[in-house]
Amino acid sequence: MRLVVLQFLAGFFGALSSVFLLGSLGSDYWLMASESCGDPDSSNQAENSLLFYHEGLFWRCSYHRGSSGEQGSILAFLITNQPSQKVCVPAYLSHAPVSGLPNMQRAFWCVIFVLGVILVMTGGFVTICATPGTSHRLYETGGVLFITGGILIMSVVMLFAVWVQVSDSLERYGLQRRRLVCNNLQLSVHYGPSFMLAPTSAFLCLLTGLLLLLIPSVSKVNILIKH
Repeated sequence: MRLVVLQFLAGFFGALSSVFLLGSLGSDYWLMASESCGDPDSSNQAENSLLFYHEGLFWRCSYHRGSSGEQGSILAFLITNQPSQKVCVPAYLSHAPVSGLPNMQRAFWCVIFVLGVILVMTGGFVTICATPGTSHRLYETGGVLFITGGILIMSVVMLFAVWVQVSDSLERYGLQRRRLVCNNLQLSVHYGPSFMLAPTSAFLCLLTGLLLLLIPSVSKVNILIKH
């Protein structure tokens, strides 16, 4: 009975982690930012126009929108509430959040993240192959693949968070924009839903891997009990 429960939990958490992982990889909402110029209470719509950014591991997009009501809130980043005209550029060659200074370190992070996704997907395939024959070796292999993939994904998440918090690029970018565009420019930066999905999927990958590694031990115990 415990073996069936472990198999069910491993399959459920493995499938859930894969969905979250693909959602995090396939959407460009790891980081969201907006910049506004002028007095929010001013009636000058041009002065109060907002520039919105959202970026993921691969792409950074930006667009302008007038500041009125909820348009200045985080709801403006929802896919269903965005204008058709956006400018998107590759983000994986960018060193600084939002500003787009060139550097290859993010390209390395993208490779690590994609490698983690490949390991998790391969682990899922191996686990599916192990289920009909209850192959202990395949379960162990699948568990190692899930754990390795989860560690790689979590490492990218931590590097991204440290990069955003520790780097002075945002401050320098804000000063540059105030000098070139507007003295009263306000820059607001938030983590997006894609970023939140990544650590959740990494945790589920680690949990799935541990459950898969437990299955052979529980199976051996059940065989000994029967004999």
